[in-house]
Amino acid sequence: MNLQLMQHQEEGVAFLTRERAGLLAFEQGLGKTLVAIDAFRRLFLAGTVDRMLVICPNSLKRNWVAEIEKFAPNLTVEIAEGSPRLRRRAFAASPAKVIVTSYETARVEVTAILGLLATHKTVLTLDESHAAKNWRSLTSAAMRHFAPHVKYRWLLSGTPVTNSPTDLFTQVEIIAPGSRALGSIESFVQRIEDDPEAKFARPVFDQVLLRRTKEQCLDLPEKSFSDIVVELPAWQRKLYDEMREQMVSTVRNMSGEQYQAFASTALVQLMRLSQLASNPALLMPETGETPAKFDILDGLVSDILSVPARKIIIWSTYVRNVEALSARYSQHGAVSIYGGVEATERQEVAARFQNDPKTRILIANAAAAGTGFTLTAASFTIYESMSWRYDHYAQSQDRNHRIGQTLPVSYLRLIAADTIDEAVAKALERKAGMARSLLSDADAPKALSRLSPQEMCDLISKNQLPETYLKELAADG
Repeated sequence: MNLQLMQHQEEGVAFLTRERAGLLAFEQGLGKTLVAIDAFRRLFLAGTVDRMLVICPNSLKRNWVAEIEKFAPNLTVEIAEGSPRLRRRAFAASPAKVIVTSYETARVEVTAILGLLATHKTVLTLDESHAAKNWRSLTSAAMRHFAPHVKYRWLLSGTPVTNSPTDLFTQVEIIAPGSRALGSIESFVQRIEDDPEAKFARPVFDQVLLRRTKEQCLDLPEKSFSDIVVELPAWQRKLYDEMREQMVSTVRNMSGEQYQAFASTALVQLMRLSQLASNPALLMPETGETPAKFDILDGLVSDILSVPARKIIIWSTYVRNVEALSARYSQHGAVSIYGGVEATERQEVAARFQNDPKTRILIANAAAAGTGFTLTAASFTIYESMSWRYDHYAQSQDRNHRIGQTLPVSYLRLIAADTIDEAVAKALERKAGMARSLLSDADAPKALSRLSPQEMCDLISKNQLPETYLKELAADG
């Protein structure tokens, strides 16, 4: 099969094959998977390598298989999964030229993977490589353990920086193991305290990273963003304010030791406020009232779908909301993708949304559907709720603003007035700015656990992100 690659994709193939190790930081929708497949195909035909091991999020394993079968049908592919015996047999004896596995499997099958790397000329490909960004995680340790055993180390990520510059530090260590190109992790963290944008590291980043944006490579339609401020009705406001006041009172009456324990679970505590702002039934199933955001959604859905052929993606953080909204909009042929949908069925759901004119709404959770799907049938995207995860937010946007989109894309965020929604939105915007800076175009924030009691009270009661938090966004590892 003769592939006709776009110019930026040819540049990507040249980068991976020439440099042998690097981070392909193409924005979502520019074809990173295709580039890696074709780069391996060319090396394989030249006899330079004989295997490619792809390590990716569990939800993307079958997407890789489908892409290889589509773009390189002469390459055999197998997924290493299932029982330990089946996984190890795949790594040790599979005749497939491409072996795909998950980060979870790679963490527990280090010995088997090292055996594969020792017996074959292997390309190590880490898809969504920011999954290995946390220096202290078992995933990161395993990837850094594999790296010295292969000559070709390809990292792929549209969002290589999701929290702080240390996200890139860890990935550079995988690309160039043992080089200490950026010094030690401790010295790097110390330096970015004075240089949050890590300008001192830019020469290294520029050497090992190839960044391309959709604006540079594609003539895509414009995208626009609008925030819709949602006023909570009296019953929902009362529930929210009561919980907020209770949290503030609790924090103010804590001892130092008690507050430390509370702060370590701050994200969970704040999620309860987010749930009340979204749909109180998530916490109080007996609640019979319709939450404000659902009322607003009803109007938006009615208006948007009044024009024939239009389709909508609705993103929600909460599984029960995905299920409730799917039932609510069943008359529009609503389908859903979330953790409860088997991985083998998700591509079928996406294909139905893309191709069936009667399926006009997709309701999804970004954790399950934020990567690996093309959803260009929709030109409208609504965020019913958002998490603190910048990677989920950025990747979800790119499901429908990518190659194949012919219409301007509108993104609507529902922000409940005077709630934690406002702080989440500000945090995501801050992270987006940091990402663009670091890449010449940035986990749920650990910085929250470092807020003082007063700063925590201000966040809960006033939805204010303190300067301490904003600094931690730029410096936290």
